[in-house]
Amino acid sequence: MKQTLTALLGDAAVHSLAELGDRAPHLRPYLPEQALLVTPPTPEAGAALIACARREGWRVLPIGAGTKLNWLGNTPKADIFLQTTAWHRLIDHAAADMTVTTQVGIPFQHLQRHLAKAGQWIAANPLFGETATLGGCLATQSNGTLRQRYGSWRDQLLGVKFIRSDGQIVKAGGRVVKNVAGYDLMKLLIGSYGTLGILTEVTLRVYPLPDAVQIWQLRGEVTALGKGLATILSSSLAPARCVLRLEPTGALLLELEFHTLREVLALGTLGDRLRHIAQSHDLQLAPQDPLGITFNPTPDQVVLKLGVPLQEMLPALTQLRQLAKELACECRAEMSAGVGHAYLHGEEEALCQLILRLRQGLPRGYVTVLAAPLSLKRQLDPWDYRGNALELMRRLKQQLDVTGVFGTGVFVGHL
Repeated sequence: MKQTLTALLGDAAVHSLAELGDRAPHLRPYLPEQALLVTPPTPEAGAALIACARREGWRVLPIGAGTKLNWLGNTPKADIFLQTTAWHRLIDHAAADMTVTTQVGIPFQHLQRHLAKAGQWIAANPLFGETATLGGCLATQSNGTLRQRYGSWRDQLLGVKFIRSDGQIVKAGGRVVKNVAGYDLMKLLIGSYGTLGILTEVTLRVYPLPDAVQIWQLRGEVTALGKGLATILSSSLAPARCVLRLEPTGALLLELEFHTLREVLALGTLGDRLRHIAQSHDLQLAPQDPLGITFNPTPDQVVLKLGVPLQEMLPALTQLRQLAKELACECRAEMSAGVGHAYLHGEEEALCQLILRLRQGLPRGYVTVLAAPLSLKRQLDPWDYRGNALELMRRLKQQLDVTGVFGTGVFVGHL
């Protein structure tokens, strides 16, 4: 296999997968010993690799910078890890049309810094934003708490190019905001963990950078916090982020971030309205400094992704807090727009019990295990998929990947 790949792409593109494990030891359990790390210099070279893999019967797992490899459901049954980091060309920034087209290997923050020069940005704050590639963020649907105001990646994506399982590069969508042509393959690829195709190029909508940012925190009893949150969500305040946080101390708080104009802040009406809500619900209100880099998990943490109906966020975090206390686990969590993450430390048996009991207590939600030791993931279903569309997903997978080139078994239902 190595000889064939070297002849196809050159010595510089083919490496031992052990090199990736040497840089990040916590990822080693997710790296098959026999697999190779291949970095095609262009999307066309990547397409040629996929065509070769299909002929040879090899299985391929696409990755970006590898920051979230331990989010996979298990050790991938892969022969090749196709790394997209060489595909980092920014193709077109149409500032007047508020769109940007770029290859997916570009680091997310590098793209943000370029857009900032024109007073624009992509309204997302994914984990590992400093090192993760844009493609990795899209493939894992990691976009953070700004979805409250700006939506998820699926809402911001306008067009894509991707490599099919037969080695052809195809496109879906376009470069304009109003585009309804063709099947909406874009939404299928986002969050599919590279099991349906390999993104090579995307077009995203961009937004003006906020003229001013103001952050407030509300603290108080759980019941009062819930009423305050309901009042804010039903009001015309429209925060960009409305985040419920569970701190390691067990304290629950509500953090609000507003993107507005400096003239609006100078009037002071925003603070006045929030103070009125706080007083009405017996809550403590305090301004906060603007946030720095988004909190990123450490290698020894177990990371859960939580999803519940909007009105059940506070009960979900209350349950999580109680379980963490009972099972002597350290816990930190945040939720916005019904989706969030929990970061845990504890004994493996206790963490397993916490996850299973939390799932039982959230009948209308899900608790996905993202980062965790494989020994923990093997004791339960890491994805916690409760929908009725798994058979539909299998049929779709069969249509888009007939020969199983991307069938590495790392996704829901071992897809």
